[in-house]
Amino acid sequence: MPTPYDGSFPQFQSAHPNAAFSDWLVARAEPFWSAATEHPFTRAIGDGSMPDEAYTRYLIEDYTFVTDLASTLGYLVAKAPRMQSKTQLSAFLALLTSEENDYFLRSFEALGVPASTYETAAQGPTTRAFADLLVSSAGKGSYPDGLACLLCAEWCYLTWGRREAQKPKPEAFYLAEWIDLHAVPGFEAFVNWIIEEMNGIGPTLSPDDQDRVSRLFRHMSALEFAFFEAAWTGKTPDLPEEFRQS
Repeated sequence: MPTPYDGSFPQFQSAHPNAAFSDWLVARAEPFWSAATEHPFTRAIGDGSMPDEAYTRYLIEDYTFVTDLASTLGYLVAKAPRMQSKTQLSAFLALLTSEENDYFLRSFEALGVPASTYETAAQGPTTRAFADLLVSSAGKGSYPDGLACLLCAEWCYLTWGRREAQKPKPEAFYLAEWIDLHAVPGFEAFVNWIIEEMNGIGPTLSPDDQDRVSRLFRHMSALEFAFFEAAWTGKTPDLPEEFRQS
C-alpha cells in the first residue's frame, strides 16, 4: 500500500510542479485512499462474484445514508460562493433523490429484502461515523470542509466505477446498474467539477485550513474503506487511533 505524504501543499508542489491540490489530498490520504478504491468489495461488483448477503448489507446501509448525503448537498448549495457552483450541486441533489432511489427499490425487490427491513433499518456504526463526518463538515464547517468530504466520497466511487466498467457487465442488474451510475459521463462530469472546484479553492486557503481540509479528506478515505469492509465481512472494522480521536 502507498505511504502517506506528510508535507504541506507548497512542499508537495515543489516536488511535483504539475500537481494539483486534489493530488496532494490523495497523497495525504494514503494508504486509505487506495484501500478504499481497490477494496475487494468494489472488484466483486464488477466481476459478478458479489455474495448476495454482502450486497444486501451494503445496500441497506447505503439506503440509510442517502438522506444524509442529500442534507450535505443542501448545506453546500447554501454555502457555495458562486451561482454556478450552486447549480452544479443542486442538479446532483435532484438526481440523487430520483434515479438512485428507484434503483434501491428495484434492487431490494430483486434481492428479496422486504420494505419493512430497509425502511426501518438503523445505520450501523461505520455508516453513522461516515454520515456524521460528511454532514457536520458541510453543516458546521466551511464550504471547503464540506466540499473536501464530498469530493472524497464521490471521487472514490468514480475511481472504482470507471475501472469496473471496463469489465464485461455482471448478470445481476443491480450490480451492472450500480457500475453504470458511477461511470456514466454525467457523474464523471460532476466529480470532475468538484475536483476543479477544490483545485481552485484549495491553494487560496491558509496553511492551517489546508491542513484541516486534508485531514478531513484522509478521514473520509478511511471511512470509505471501513464502509466497504463492513459490508464485505459483516463486521465493524476498527479505525486507527488518529480517527477515533478526531
